[in-house]
Amino acid sequence: MTPEHAQRIDTMTGVTAQPDQAGRAKGRARRRLATAGVAAVVIAAGAVTATRLTSGSGPRPLMSSKATTTATVQRIDLAETTPVGGTVGFASPHTIVQPAGTSSQAVTEAQQSATQALDNLTADQQAVADTFASGAEVVTQALQALSTAQAALVADTTQLQIDQATLDADEQKLAIDCQGSGPVASGSSGSGQSGGSTPCASDTSHVNADHQAVTADQQKVTADEAAVQNEQAQVTSALLKRAQGGDQVQAKVAADQLALHNAESALATAAEAATSYDPTSKYTALPVVGAVINPGQPLWSVDGRPVPLLPGTLTPWRRFNAGMSPGADVAALDHALIDLGDGDGLTVADTFTDATAAAIERLQASLGLTRTGNLTLGSVIFEPTAVRVTAVHPLVGNSVGGNQPVLDVTSTTPVVNIALAVDKTSRVKVGDPVSVSLPDGTTGEGMITALGTVATNTTPSGNGTATTSATVNVTVSLTKASAAGSLDQAPVTVNITNNSVHQVLAVPTTALLALAGGGEAVEVVEPDGTHQLVGVTTGIFDDQSGLVQIRGSGLAAGQQVVAAA
Repeated sequence: MTPEHAQRIDTMTGVTAQPDQAGRAKGRARRRLATAGVAAVVIAAGAVTATRLTSGSGPRPLMSSKATTTATVQRIDLAETTPVGGTVGFASPHTIVQPAGTSSQAVTEAQQSATQALDNLTADQQAVADTFASGAEVVTQALQALSTAQAALVADTTQLQIDQATLDADEQKLAIDCQGSGPVASGSSGSGQSGGSTPCASDTSHVNADHQAVTADQQKVTADEAAVQNEQAQVTSALLKRAQGGDQVQAKVAADQLALHNAESALATAAEAATSYDPTSKYTALPVVGAVINPGQPLWSVDGRPVPLLPGTLTPWRRFNAGMSPGADVAALDHALIDLGDGDGLTVADTFTDATAAAIERLQASLGLTRTGNLTLGSVIFEPTAVRVTAVHPLVGNSVGGNQPVLDVTSTTPVVNIALAVDKTSRVKVGDPVSVSLPDGTTGEGMITALGTVATNTTPSGNGTATTSATVNVTVSLTKASAAGSLDQAPVTVNITNNSVHQVLAVPTTALLALAGGGEAVEVVEPDGTHQLVGVTTGIFDDQSGLVQIRGSGLAAGQQVVAAA
C-alpha cells in the first residue's frame, strides 16, 4: 500500500484497512490490479450500498486528491488478449531454380542425328531400288532362257511328231509292199531276188531311216524338257533371290524410317525445351541479399545476357516461338508482356502470333538483348509479384546448371510468424484480427491469414530443464505493410484476441477497489461532489486500453469515478 492510498483510511469509519487476498474473485484481476498499483481497501460489507458515506458535518471524499484522479465511465468495445511472441518476416518464401531443358549443344547434336537418320533412309531407299532393278534383270534373263528352252522343246517335239508320222506311214507301206515275202535283212535287195531293188527293200530302208530320226528326235525332246526344267528352276531362284533381297532392304528401310521418326521426335523435344545456356555458360551478374526486384527487371545475367522477371505464376516448360502448339502458357506470356507495357496490339490468346513475337522483341530491346522474337527456357523467370532476395546460391563465374537453386526470395509483403502452442490453437482462426507491438514501440493492426496443421516439437534450453512443447505456425498479415518497414526476423509481440464484448460500460483498471468482504467496487463521484461506493461485477480486462468491463446498479456512461493516479 502506497502512502497516498494509506490516506484513504482517514475517510472511512475508523476501520483500519488491510489487504484481503481471499476477497478477490479472479486471479487475473488481482494481477492487473497489482500491476496498476491499486490499493486493496478494506470496507465493511454493509458499506457497499448506494448510501452516501459521511464523516463530520458534510460529505467528504473517500480518496485523497494527492493520490487519485478521476476517470469517466465509458461505453466501449473491449477485447481480452493474450500476448505471444512472434517474428516479423516476409510472405511466400521460396527458392527460384534455374529451369532445366536442353542446351543448344544438345539441340545441335539432335539435329545431326536426325540428318544422319535421313541420309541412312535415303541410301537404303536407293538400295531397294537397285536391288529390285538388279533382281528384275536376272529374272528377265532367266525368263528369256526359259522361253528359248521352251521354244526348242516345242520345235523338237513337233519334229518328233513329224518323224513319227513318217515312220508310221513308211511302216504301213512296208507292210503292204513286202506282203508274202519272207523277212528281208537290212541291206538286202528284197523279195529274195538279187541284183535289183524292189519296193519292199526300199520301204525297209525308209523305215530304218525313220526309226533313226524318231530316236534322235526323242533324245532332243528329252534334252529340251531337261533344259526347260532347269530354266524354270533358274527363274524360280531369280524370283526368290529378288524377293529375299527386297525384303532385306525393305526391312532396313523400315528400320531407317523408325530411326528417323525417333530422331525427329527427339529433335522436336530438344528444340521445344531448348535453354538459353550451354554447359559452358557462366553467371555474370547476381543480385545482393536484400535487393527488391520488380517485374521487368533482371534477376541475374548468364553470359552477359540479363534474365528478366516477368509477372505471372507460370513455370515454363518449353520455349516460346512461332509455330509452337497452342497452350495456356502462351496466354500467360501474353498477359505478362501486356502488364510490362510491351504488348502493343497484343491480345491474350493460347496461340503464338506475330503480335506475340513483336512484344517479345520489344522486351528484348529494352534489356539490350538481340531481338529474336522467341524465348528459350531460362531466358525469363515468372513470379506473381516483385521479390525480395534473401539468399544467393551461386557465385559470379559459377557454371549454370538446370534445376540448380539460384535465389531464395520472398514477396515484399511483411508478415508475422508465430510459433503458437498447440493447446492455444483453439483460441484462434483464420480471419481473426490481432494487434502487433513492433520494436519501435508502435502498434500495427493485422489479421490471421494462415493456421498451420503440422505441429513441430521444440525443446527450450538455458534454464537447466529441458521441456518439449508442440507448436504450429500461425501467419499474420499486417493491415498496413509499411508498419513493419524493412524489418526482417525482428521479434514482436502479437496480441491475440481471446474474447470480446460490444458497447459495454468500462473504467480504468486502476478504478477498481477490492472489498474486505469479497468482490469489487468503484468510487463514484456524484455531481454534488460526494462519493459513494458501488459494487461491481467485472468482465473482460482489455490489456491494450487498460480498461475493464463493469456491471453495477446505477452505473451509467459519463459518470466520474475515482482512479489511482
